Amino acid sequence: MEEFEPFEIVTCEMVGAPKNGFCPLAPEAGKPFHPFRIQDPFGLRSAIVPVFRQDTAGRIYGLGTAFNIDEFGSFLTAHHVVDFSEHNGPSRPILFLSMHVLGYGSVPVPHDCFVPVTGFHVAMMDANDPMGALLGKSERKVAIDLAVLKASQLGPGVRSPQTLAVRVEGWQPTIGDVVLAVGFPELDLSELDMDSQKLLLSEGMYGAYGKIVAAHPHGVTTSNPSPVFEVESDWPPGMSGGPIFNRAGEVVGIVSRSIRAESDLPGSGFAVDLGRSHRIQVFAASLDAPGWQVCWGMFSENGNKLLSVHPSDEAAVLAGNSLAQPFSVKKIVNRIGTDEWMAA
Repeated sequence: MEEFEPFEIVTCEMVGAPKNGFCPLAPEAGKPFHPFRIQDPFGLRSAIVPVFRQDTAGRIYGLGTAFNIDEFGSFLTAHHVVDFSEHNGPSRPILFLSMHVLGYGSVPVPHDCFVPVTGFHVAMMDANDPMGALLGKSERKVAIDLAVLKASQLGPGVRSPQTLAVRVEGWQPTIGDVVLAVGFPELDLSELDMDSQKLLLSEGMYGAYGKIVAAHPHGVTTSNPSPVFEVESDWPPGMSGGPIFNRAGEVVGIVSRSIRAESDLPGSGFAVDLGRSHRIQVFAASLDAPGWQVCWGMFSENGNKLLSVHPSDEAAVLAGNSLAQPFSVKKIVNRIGTDEWMAA
């Protein structure tokens, strides 16, 4: 049985924290590439969240996984997790965030934990449709199985999500490398009752290591052009949209689809290759080097002290106008969770 050193994954906000507070990400002994439970309520569970569909009656149904990429309510997931909302049906995607406090025993889940998605962006491309072109009809299709979600404003009952370090340049899949996928495999498209929701909030997150066996920079078929890398692993349903980490703890892919392991046959999974998904930064403009975000900083009048960071010039000016002191605003690159910054 192949052995390897388990990964150490921390959120951007936990960088530099004492290691005795880290959660070990070790699989079950003798089963290195099988799913295992991750119990990290104050770290990864704050950054990686379940995605639901909520109907007009308030019922929720499990869909997949998403993860936070900046301090401004931006989440990444796989496009197929939320594509139902493109059909203008009577439902909407929501994110299931952590509670503001950790309770003991049986406690109700605050309504604030269910955070609606106010919109999402998807990369599109021209469809190869000769008949449509002949008829003068321009068809478009999804270019990458990836969506950038925007979460609504958080209420007081939910804990602000932590952030994952995402690498969009400088990494390419190498055959034989080990990666780690994280998500919520207990989501199965059925309606979730309150007990199921509490379980997901506390201990529904799993990880699954895998080995890269192939890279498909132009997709696996012409109808599915997403740049992906193929992983030998056992990714159960519900992991779709979850982050895939390299050994450095950086997100380098997103779980797209998988075939479960059966008997003595290994499972197979396909991950969106973020290093080849160049259009992502058009929609996720905050992404920069891993652990850094492009944003607008509000500074003291002399421009030396960073007071706060914001997703836009307008938001920074609005925040500055509420101060009883002079201020300045400029575009910067900020290390997430700190006051470190560089000029953009």
